[in-house]
Amino acid sequence: TCGDVDSCAYDAENDADADSTCGDVDSCALDAENDADGDNVCGDVDSCAYDAENDADGDNTCGDIDSCAHDAENDADGDDVCGDTDSCAHDGENDADGDGICGDVDSCAYDAENDADGDEICGDVDSCSYDAENDADGDSIC
Repeated sequence: TCGDVDSCAYDAENDADADSTCGDVDSCALDAENDADGDNVCGDVDSCAYDAENDADGDNTCGDIDSCAHDAENDADGDDVCGDTDSCAHDGENDADGDGICGDVDSCAYDAENDADGDEICGDVDSCSYDAENDADGDSIC
C-alpha cells in the first residue's frame, strides 16, 4: 500500500496490537492496553500486567489478585488480617487474653496476668491463681 493511504506508513506491522497507535510511535507496540498499570513495563512482557508494584511482597501472586498484597505469608495465622497490618501476625486469636503478648509467644495465652502467683500454672487453669502453694493445706481455700 502506498504511504499516502497507509494509516501506519512507517509501521510494517500496521498497528500489530490494534490499539490505534502505529508501532513506530507506540511505546508498547505489542500491548493493546499500553502498560495498563502504569509501571513502565508493557503488558506483553509484564509478569503482573495489572499490578503497578509487580508483586511487592514477593509471594508470586500479583497485587491486583493478592488478598494480602504486602504480606508475603498471605495471612499466615488465618485470622483474615494481613500480616503487614496484623499486630499478632502468627496468632490467629490476636492476643486472646489482651495482655499485649501475642498467643504464639505468650506462655499463658489465655491468662492476662501471666501466672500472677508464679507457680508455673497459668491463671486460666490454676484452681488457686493467687496462691503459689495451690492450697497447700488441702482445705479447699486458696
